[in-house]
Amino acid sequence: MTAIVRAAICLTLLSSWACSSSNNGNPGTDAGTDAGTDAGPPPPPGQLGDLTIVKNRDSMSITIPAFTGAVDYRAFAIGPGVTTSTDSGGHEHVQGGTITCAGVTQRNQCNTSEILPVAYNNPLLDMPTCGGRFNRTPDVPTPGSRTLELNGIADGATVVVEAIDRLCPFPGLYGPTHKDIKVYGTEMPGTTEDVTVNNKSYTITRWPATFPVRTQAEIVAQYGSMILNGQGWDLPILDSASPQFPQSPLIHLAQPATANDPIVLGTSQITFSTLGATAYPDGFASGDYFDDFEDSTDQPVQIRNRGNIPSWMENASYFVTLFQTKKWNLYDVYNEFSEFFVDRGQLMMVFGDPAQDSMSIQAMYPKRAVQLASDTSKYLHVTYETSHVETARRYEMVTLCGADTAGQTYVGDKPATAPVPRPGFMNQSDTARTNPLGWNCLYLTPRGLGYGVVAGGDGPYHSDTTLRVTVVKTHTAPTTIGEYDTHITGNATEYGPSMENPWPNTWERRIDASKQPVGPWLDDVQSVWQRAKFDVYMNRSRVIVYVNGEQRMCTNLTTPLTLAEGALGFWHVLYHTSAEFLEMRSNDQGANQGTGLHHILHNTPWASERNWDNVGFKEDVALPGGFDATVCY
Repeated sequence: MTAIVRAAICLTLLSSWACSSSNNGNPGTDAGTDAGTDAGPPPPPGQLGDLTIVKNRDSMSITIPAFTGAVDYRAFAIGPGVTTSTDSGGHEHVQGGTITCAGVTQRNQCNTSEILPVAYNNPLLDMPTCGGRFNRTPDVPTPGSRTLELNGIADGATVVVEAIDRLCPFPGLYGPTHKDIKVYGTEMPGTTEDVTVNNKSYTITRWPATFPVRTQAEIVAQYGSMILNGQGWDLPILDSASPQFPQSPLIHLAQPATANDPIVLGTSQITFSTLGATAYPDGFASGDYFDDFEDSTDQPVQIRNRGNIPSWMENASYFVTLFQTKKWNLYDVYNEFSEFFVDRGQLMMVFGDPAQDSMSIQAMYPKRAVQLASDTSKYLHVTYETSHVETARRYEMVTLCGADTAGQTYVGDKPATAPVPRPGFMNQSDTARTNPLGWNCLYLTPRGLGYGVVAGGDGPYHSDTTLRVTVVKTHTAPTTIGEYDTHITGNATEYGPSMENPWPNTWERRIDASKQPVGPWLDDVQSVWQRAKFDVYMNRSRVIVYVNGEQRMCTNLTTPLTLAEGALGFWHVLYHTSAEFLEMRSNDQGANQGTGLHHILHNTPWASERNWDNVGFKEDVALPGGFDATVCY
């Protein structure tokens, strides 16, 4: 196969955007290095044009105009020890820097660009075609992102912004310590697959035995610089002339991609600048409960690995570890592995579910209880920023739970119990528990759950993200695991419009004053790395959510909250990634394939990562000016 043919394959397949970042003898090598060499050195990079810059308290977002031929965009600060060099083929290498990349726009949709030019005649290895019954799986093209969010750079630094011809490589999950995590494949016994390729039968190794969590030093050693939000993945061997052909398309799952420097197509320089430490979110000021995670010395410290839940639950082999910072309690609840760390002005969370086969969470709580206002015109205001990509089995959420009697929700600076959610806890029917002490709870749970076409989106397909608002009444506390696993459906109520059967009371779109869907509630902020800003206002009878300053959702609670005080939780949830792995790749034409979620599909199928910033709360506040009560449901 010639370099030209291989390059054509790479330009055709979205998944092979990463073939440019591969150097394993597959099309990526030729589409990157060889294709550029055949044509001679590329012309000098052009100018990117007018950049849209949004300053935040301690970060900066840059949106770049679409640049011809660009597959990804990246930025890095110039400073001591940061050097660049370009080889004869025009590939630029950055040494000693921190590179932030834009990556791929994630869509909770089906995307036929994932179908490889090799047919394995194996339902697990051949990606599904799109279309099918019920309009559940239309083919939704996935564009690259053109927005970068830069963190941890000093004001006044010069930043180079570049349009490049390939995705930045996925450097592996980033954590403070190295770990090698076993791939269990609980839903798929064995480690090999029988395939038929070009009318010949083979038995091939399905996937890697482990995947790594890597330190910054390891990433820099491989790529020359730290890479943030690199999403490019390595393809399998596609060249039938290779002695390794055929190779499983899953063989590089969750592995660091091969280093392969890009050709820079366009470039600009800007001066990094933020709003600064005096710029608090609207309504907040110095002295309020707020954390921008700028103190790199305030790292989570393990406090205890027992005593966070009732003894009857511990005796059933549930493991919960508590960490603390100056302002937060951080719970590692029943995980295969879990990391909390402060890095570049953000709180980072990275974790995986046990054996890729169960529900686990990371959770963050303030070191004191919060109070709901007695005045019905006043609210608890919760503000936070986080990266946002949801599926039916991975999501982040806000919860408020508490005892009906004052003084029982916290013991000192810690909640009286850690949360231990069971699958379906946010459902109105078949409701499972999250709280071992039977507290009154409010859950705001975004998930990728839509299947049918709902008006108000950006195309004729289902919503990328839904939202459930659920209240669980105070109920009798269980005393055994058996009681804990008994459904408490009679105590749960969901609130919101019914936009699609069979999921009533689920938000898939915003609504207007006539209660009709008019636009996405969250679809437009799907991102692995760039954070979205959320402001939640809640009192005993109403919940309102603003996204990036825009009112998106308002729900009246006909059954008011009864808790005397609350434990305010920020949850990072992962549920049975082995099952999710199969669901996203299902060949059932009636399924809800998630092949537009490229980063999860290739890089983080058995783990999840979130970054949090500018988190805080304020009690007894009025609603923002311009609040529209006519769109409350």
